[in-house]
Amino acid sequence: MKLSIRIICALLFAHLCFAAPNRYDDEDSRENSIAAVEQGKQVHQFDLLIFTQRWPITACYEWRETGKEHICGLPTPATVWTIHGIWPTKLNTIGPAFCNKSAIFDVSQLSPIEPQLEAHWVNVEKNKPDDSLWEHEWLKHGTCAAEAIEQLNTEAKYFGQGLSWLEQHSVSAAFATNGDIKPGFNYSLSTLNKALYDYYGRNVAIECFFDRKTHQQFLNEVRICFDKQLQSADCDGIVGLERIVLPNSRVGTVISNCNAAKPIFYPDAVPKKQEEEEEEKEVSQSDRDVVYETVYEISDGRTEIEVILV
Repeated sequence: MKLSIRIICALLFAHLCFAAPNRYDDEDSRENSIAAVEQGKQVHQFDLLIFTQRWPITACYEWRETGKEHICGLPTPATVWTIHGIWPTKLNTIGPAFCNKSAIFDVSQLSPIEPQLEAHWVNVEKNKPDDSLWEHEWLKHGTCAAEAIEQLNTEAKYFGQGLSWLEQHSVSAAFATNGDIKPGFNYSLSTLNKALYDYYGRNVAIECFFDRKTHQQFLNEVRICFDKQLQSADCDGIVGLERIVLPNSRVGTVISNCNAAKPIFYPDAVPKKQEEEEEEKEVSQSDRDVVYETVYEISDGRTEIEVILV
């Protein structure tokens, strides 16, 4: 009996010692762990803060086109870049997100800056409460920033920083200063990227919305990156946005999801619904067969116009 017990114990010991390693055993915890424990508190790791500005006209159009019941609304004036959010991001990973499951959004904390938020941190999704975007951004992203960065550890600080960054790093200012890029026209990805790079001195990310009905791509968002000391940084390593080579461009690459071979429309108004267009005018078959687009290429202060068949 004693011999049998010894054999069983020996077998168990061997199993524990020589069992197949866990698939996470070889990971470098400094680089790949999702969370660390610091002074008894869970701290979710991230590398960058992505400050995302969006063009509300495109955001409005995208919201309307992705649901039959979706109603969009625009700020006044509509042709201003607004804030989407400040997103803590681990390189080549999505997130972290919702870092404090017990957090509650308290809009009263934003009372001193609420008028500015209503003008510059705009919710275009009019099917939802006006402050639903703020609540979403704070609970999903702000709670993660608050864990690691003192300057962002309250609602007031987080949203106040967004307003400050918009004032200092507005895409509207970048387009006006470098290239005189205006809404209502098509531009090449190279032209947009050069204007932004010259203004910010960093590789920012350009995000497009693709309209499946018209096969057009719309300028949607510009993402500017900062490190955890709130200093500007390049935006490499954002999931879904790849570095694209731009032949014959002074700025040789761009971080984007846009198709560099096609024009990017920078809209000055939300496109009308298809039924509205059909009521206003009848397009002849020949007009529908051939469609041309004008693309503005701005280089060294000169504007070159290219008409292409699409």
